[in-house]
Amino acid sequence: MSAKSIISSTIILLTSLYAGGQELAVKQSLPEIEWNSKDITEGVVFKWVQAMMFNSDQAIYVLEIDTTAGRFEFGVAAGDKAIVTSAYAAGEGVLGAINGTFFNMQKGYNVHYVRVNDSVVAVTDESEFGIRATGIFTASGEVVDITTWGPESEDTGFLKAEDAIVTGPLLADNGSDIAIDSTNFNKNRHPRSLLGITTAGHVLFIATDGRQPGYADGMSLFELRDLAKSLGCTEILNLDGGGSTALYVKGEGVTGIVNRPSGKVERPVPSIVFVKKTND
Repeated sequence: MSAKSIISSTIILLTSLYAGGQELAVKQSLPEIEWNSKDITEGVVFKWVQAMMFNSDQAIYVLEIDTTAGRFEFGVAAGDKAIVTSAYAAGEGVLGAINGTFFNMQKGYNVHYVRVNDSVVAVTDESEFGIRATGIFTASGEVVDITTWGPESEDTGFLKAEDAIVTGPLLADNGSDIAIDSTNFNKNRHPRSLLGITTAGHVLFIATDGRQPGYADGMSLFELRDLAKSLGCTEILNLDGGGSTALYVKGEGVTGIVNRPSGKVERPVPSIVFVKKTND
């Protein structure tokens, strides 16, 4: 089944870029495209598309959860060692999941703050503050939020949410773009994972593939933000990407992973963000 895109050629977005230390406003038109769309359960839609966007090949996968249409529980899962996203998801019995925050690839531990079931399981490396550790996703049952994060926030130790994960950069908060600089990490195209929240109460898990010529080039963080905004997101938080990018949808394919990881197989990761359907 197909759904007409809400990415329309009539939408003009402003992309924040830096050149010579000054922020520039660059207009970017997004093309009108046709989404492939599948209802997973009441209030949950999986949609995907391969299309030309930003003058490049793109493959985009979105799990959209309408929290007003059902009862859901959002959360974070983390382990003592890295395992693949699909294994985490199967173990947690979730409806959908996406890989979590950045980690030390040699030793397999999260380098950003992670909280699971009211317990802190990882803290942020000092070198990450102000670079990638600039936002936090919090979840207590169905109540979720994305907001700013920094060393002062972490030092206070005061956080009401049951589950939380620090990552970034934070790209938008309450409808306002957050300035990011023109480092290679931000401006070059890579596979990306992100979390988005809309004012209508929808939570989006988004994966964009990359590093696969002829199929998907990947996106810069500026392009990723424009994509998320075109999907209605007013709060936008980047997750770990690259070879870690993996979006899980229960019942899809052999493992539930709906995108094509750039390393041809899933990369083990030490954390995920998930959503469950509840009967409460």
